Amino acid sequence: MLRINLLSRDIIERRRYENWYPYVFIVTAVLLAVLLFSGVILWYVGYSKGASLQQLHEVSQKLKAQADSYGIFEQKEQDLVKRQQVVQVALANRINMGQVANDISLVLPDEIWLTNMKLSETQGAQLTGNTPQSASQAMDIGYKSIAGMLVSLNQLPQIYDVWLTSATNQAVNPWQASAMASGTVSAPVPLVAFTTSSKLRSALPSASASATAAKAGK
Repeated sequence: MLRINLLSRDIIERRRYENWYPYVFIVTAVLLAVLLFSGVILWYVGYSKGASLQQLHEVSQKLKAQADSYGIFEQKEQDLVKRQQVVQVALANRINMGQVANDISLVLPDEIWLTNMKLSETQGAQLTGNTPQSASQAMDIGYKSIAGMLVSLNQLPQIYDVWLTSATNQAVNPWQASAMASGTVSAPVPLVAFTTSSKLRSALPSASASATAAKAGK
C-alpha cells in the first residue's frame, strides 16, 4: 500500500517540532524559576547589607557625636598642658630666696653682722650691717672685713655685680642703757656701718656647694 503525504513542506517541518514544545516550555519555566529565585536571594542579600550599612552609619554618627562632646575635654587638656609649660618655665627661672639668704649667711665673715637684708628678683640683694673697727683706725680692720665679704658674695653663683654703696665710721655704745642706769660712762665702740647692693640670677644646683667652698676659702 502506497501512502502519499499531500501536506506542504512548511506544515511537515512545523509538525516535526511540535513534540519539542512541551520541553521548551518546561526548560523556560525552570530557567524563569531559577532567575526569580536568584533575584529574590540577591534582593534579600542586598537588603540585609543595606540594613547593616544603615546600622553602621547610625553607630558612627553616635560615636561622632560622643567624640564631639569629648572635644571640650581635649581642649581643656591642651590648655592645662600649656599652663603647665608656663609654670615650669616660671619655676625654672624662679630665684630661691631662702637659698640665697642661706648662701649669704655662709660666706659672711664672723666679725660682720647684718641689721637688714632685702632680697628681690628685680632689685637684687641689698645688705645693711656693721663690723668692728680698730680704735686707732690705722689698720682699717673694718674695711678689710667688708672687702673680704664683697669678694665672697661675688663668688656665689646666684649673686653678681656686687657693690659697696656706702660705708661710714660710727661710734656706738651698746651698754648705754645699763651705763645710764648705773651712773657710769662707757667708752663708745667704733664700728663701720655699710650698705651693699648686688643683682640676682636664677638659682643654680651648685649654689650650696659654691657657698660652702667660698666660706672655707675666705
